[in-house]
Formats: sequence, structure tokens, C-alpha cells
Amino acid sequence: MKTRSLCSVIMLLTGLILAVACGENGAPVVPEDSDVVIEHVESEGAAELIPRSVLFGNPERIRPQLSPDGEQIAYIAPVDCVLNLWVMNADGTEARQLTYDTNRGVTNYFWAENGIDILYMQDQAGEENTHVYRLNVETEEVTDLTPFEEVKAYVSATDRDQPNTVIIEMNKNNPMFFDVYSCDLETGELTLLQENPGTTEDGCMVLGYMTDEDLNIRGMATINPESGTIVFYLKDVGAEEWKEFVSFSALDSVSPQRFSEDGRGIYYESNLESNTTMLFYQDLDTGEITEIAHDSLADVGGVSFDPFTGEPRAVSFHYLRRNVEVLDSSIQDDYDFLGEFHPGDFGITSRDNADSTWIAVYFTPQSPAKYYLYDRTSQEMTYLFNAIPALDDYQLAEIEPVLIPARDGLILPSYLTLPLDAGDEPLPMVLYVHGGPWARDYYGYEPFAQMLANRGCAVLQVNFRASSGFGKEHLNAGNKEWGALMQDDLTDAVNWAIEQGIADPERVVIMGGSYGGYATLAGVTFTPDLYCAGVDFFGPSDLITFRETVPPYWKPMNVLMDIRVGDMDEDSLMLEERSPLNYVENISVPMLIIQGVNDPRVVQAESDQMVEALRNNGNEVYYVVYDNEGHGFAIEANRLEFAGRVEEFLYNNVSGLECQMFEEIPNSTSHVR
Repeated sequence: MKTRSLCSVIMLLTGLILAVACGENGAPVVPEDSDVVIEHVESEGAAELIPRSVLFGNPERIRPQLSPDGEQIAYIAPVDCVLNLWVMNADGTEARQLTYDTNRGVTNYFWAENGIDILYMQDQAGEENTHVYRLNVETEEVTDLTPFEEVKAYVSATDRDQPNTVIIEMNKNNPMFFDVYSCDLETGELTLLQENPGTTEDGCMVLGYMTDEDLNIRGMATINPESGTIVFYLKDVGAEEWKEFVSFSALDSVSPQRFSEDGRGIYYESNLESNTTMLFYQDLDTGEITEIAHDSLADVGGVSFDPFTGEPRAVSFHYLRRNVEVLDSSIQDDYDFLGEFHPGDFGITSRDNADSTWIAVYFTPQSPAKYYLYDRTSQEMTYLFNAIPALDDYQLAEIEPVLIPARDGLILPSYLTLPLDAGDEPLPMVLYVHGGPWARDYYGYEPFAQMLANRGCAVLQVNFRASSGFGKEHLNAGNKEWGALMQDDLTDAVNWAIEQGIADPERVVIMGGSYGGYATLAGVTFTPDLYCAGVDFFGPSDLITFRETVPPYWKPMNVLMDIRVGDMDEDSLMLEERSPLNYVENISVPMLIIQGVNDPRVVQAESDQMVEALRNNGNEVYYVVYDNEGHGFAIEANRLEFAGRVEEFLYNNVSGLECQMFEEIPNSTSHVR
């Protein structure tokens, strides 16, 4: 059975992690009113460069999932440059296409427990109003289970004992709040299980609900105007009185993961008594709490639950590298075998209902995913496929985890990627800032880091304060520090790289998307002498207008955003002072700005107003807008062109880099403005 924890419901509703699907392909484009001439050239040695089509193009095959009976494997593969669903027998025979999408592709899917259908979620143009679709694997018939305009819907729970029932949540009645429905997969009928009232009698807003292992609504999370979160539960199915499970402030975190199989307890993550989150179990009858797993350096990353007993059997943590604590001795031999079988970190992405066959994936900085079918009985591995086999034809860079001290002593877990045979001389460097900011960079394959290192550039990725996964002290140190201490961390990291002889101080670029785009604008504004160029994609330029235009389903979490970013009333002056738009006159370096027309998180007006101000100030700025895209890139042609624009922009503004010839992609939806 799969259930969505209240934690993930809350994160979905708030959109606090402004994840950016880093698209790709780059070259600077000259606006029509510019006097600057960009010469499209291919540098010497470019024949040895890794093509952007390899780094940023569609994968060959990804995300395999076993059917419940283990007889079939679904996966994603491109057809005419669009990702679609396929299925094959578990032995690799009789592969056939299941979906025939020609737009943005199908990427978010899973098998229904009935083994007959596949369920997938998809929006139309990057606006993030996902619908839930049922795909009959045998007939290939597709049915939209949530055919409502301007509504966001998703599957939140399934149960193997009720194979034709799924729980769907959507904001059909009120765009700010999600109601809970039961959906009959045989008929497509939706039955309202729980209407979200929006606010309770005591003035709290309801963030979301949680089902038990039998798909009964048993949990609820609310937030009060002072930003305190309260999690409630129903002791028994059908009970009317909500009992308080836990309450906590915005400075702490408690994340219910699931009810126990018998419904008498809750597994949850909490940092109320520690810096990093710990995994606990609480008996709802006695109140007894049992600690299960904890790491002093990293929060709980993921929990694997036994499909029969519902008990946790493995917990992952990720500080600089991923590590797994095995809790169940019955799978220790499996994990030992898998850990020794192939280099790199591994994970279990799918298992059949019998738990006898797993799909294991291995990932390294040189490869995003290599998949194997693992027979637990015989401990035999069968190779399935490599996500991007063309990468094996090239020598990719290694990524080095590094610890960088901030000026106040806070340690910043970071990753440094250097060109092969970098030598001892300082290099041009890109500070590549992650989105969120309540997210983080990981050790592993990163296409921009590999492209830039391949072109002769060092790449530094910094988990600045406010990054998640490193404990609440690291996270909370970023409260109300957009453009301040969070930006100082990035400045300190650049200065560290300069002092270490890694970066040439005259050739440092800042680049990022979402929050990373904001940090880019803040970097060239508040530390104008530190960078020689900036690349911003989907970045907020004004913190007040950004807060005013977030999607409606973020608004229940406005009180938390007031704490994390700044109160719209009490801190309005600070928000203005931290908004790069208000200090455009400080910017003196060339800028590349990218935006998706349908972005619901950082709307196009954020980029429009920044570009207008830059041009009014006489700045050199290249602005590219993509139709049919939102907060990231789903269309391959757009990813490729975006990466090309970035590459050529850097080649023309940073000396010493190599560059592959930029070519406009015929099917791209970009417009130079």
C-alpha cells in the first residue's frame, strides 16, 4: 500500500520547495533593440566536447516499475522526442507503447493495485493543474478521472486490499484547499470522503488529511495564524472527535509518515528533541513513543516500509553522500549484495506484491540511473537498461564533496566539480545555486555541472543556510535572510574557492533557477564586483510581488512564508530592501534571463519587470521566454535550446571556455524579447 504522509501533503500545498526542472541548452540571444553582436562560433577542440543532446536530451529509458504480480515492467521512453509510457514483459520481451502523447510527455505514473491499470498525473502547459488519468494496460484506453478545468488533482493513497479504489485529492471546490475523494477505477466514479472546510472553528486553516492503511481518513493537519501546526488523529474509524497528536512551531518539524498496519499507531519523523529529524513510532492507545532511527548530521531522507507488516525496514540519510540504515535483518543480505554489486549509490525503485523481485537503480556523478532486476530468492541480477547510455562514450568529471565555513562558522556542505586535467591555475567558475530555497544539492549526476566542467569551467554547488536536510539549525538560520546571510553564504563560498586557488576572481559567474534565480539577481546586485555575468531562470525579482502572485493553494501557508521570507506587513521595508529590482543601477554585468510563460510559482511578470528595469538602465540583457512551459522544462526542444543559450552566453562573456556550436531548435517554443 502507498500513502502520502501529511508532511508531503503539506509540502504540496505550500509549494515551499520551488523545485526547478533544470532544462538545458544555452546561447546568448540578442534582443532586437540591442547594439551587441553575438558571433556564433565553435571553439577549437569542440569535436571532443560532450554534445548537449546527450547531456540534456531525453533519456533513452527511465523509471521502470514492476506490475503488482511481477509479470510486467512499465517504463518511460521517448517517441518522436516526447516521453511516453511503455510496457514489456519482465524478461524484456514484447515491449509496446502505451501512451501517445505529443505535447509535454508522461513522467509521473505508477501501477494501480489491480494490475490492470496505470495511473498518471499530467498538466497541459506547465501550469501545474495536473489531472489524474487511468490507462488500461491491455486496451490502452485512457480516461481522465478528474476532467475539471483549472483544478489540481493527485493520487494520495492506494491499498492492495482494495485494488480498484484510489484516494484522489483536488481543489475543485476552492482553489486554496484540497478535498479528499475516493475513486472507483472500474467506473471512474468519484465519491467525496472529506470536504476541506478551509478554516476550523478556532480559526485554523486545514492543510490536508491522511488516510490509514485501509483508506479511512484518520489524520488532519492545521495551521493557526501564529504559524503553529497541529496534527490531529481519529482514534478509531468513524470516530467524530479529533484528538491532538502533536503541535509544533514553524521552527520545528513533525512529519507523520503512515499509520501502522493495525491502525493503532503512527510512524513519524520529528526534530522536537533534536537538531536533525528522527524516525519514531507512537502507540495511540498507550501514548508510548519508540525511537527507531537517527543521524546526527542529516535529516531522515526516506523510509522503506515492509509491504506485509507495515513496519519500517530501512531508512536513508544524505549528508554529503547517501547512506542507508537497515532495520530489518531479513533484508540485510539483500542490501549487502546490492551495495557490492555495482559502483555508486543505489536505491530500490519498485517491488512486486510478493516482495520477491525488486528493481534496483544505481547512480553516480557520471550516470543518472542504471537499472537492474533483482531476484531476492536467487540473488541474481538482470540488467534492464541505462537511462543515458550515450554518456558511456565520454569521460565525465568527478564531483567532490567539500565543507565550506561561512563567516559566522556555519558549515556549508557543498559540491565541487572540476574539469578533467584542470591543472593548477585558477579556473573560470560558475556558482550554481539550487532552487527552493528549502531544498538542497545532492551528490550525483548533474547535467549543467558536467557540461560546464567539460567546457573548462569549475562548478560550485553550495547548500547555504535555509537548505533542507541538514537539521533545523541549518534550515532556520535562513529565516528572513533572503538577500542577506543566505547571500553571504554564497559570497563566502566564492571567496573560499578564490582563496583555494580554484576560481579566477575575474571569471566567476552566478547562475540558478527559482530561488537560485533570485540569488543570481541578488548576487549581481548586492555584490556587483564579485561576478562577471549572471544567468537567472524563473527567479523572483521583487519579494513583495512574488509573495502576492503565488498559486492559491500556497496561501494557507502564508504565515509560514512570513517567518521564512518576511512578514508582508511588519517586514515590508526589509522585503523591499532585499528585492534586486529596486537596485538595478548596481548591476554592471551581462545577464541572461529565462522564463516560462505558464509558470504559476514565479510568474512571468517577475522576469518582465526585471528585464525592463535593466534595459532602462542601459544594461546588457538577453531575455528568452518559452511558451508551453512553466517552472522548468518538459519539452526536449526547449531544454536543448535553453542549455545552448546558457553555454554560448558563458562562452561570449567568460574567457577561456570552449563551446559547442549553438543551433536554434526548430520545435522550440522560445521567443527572444
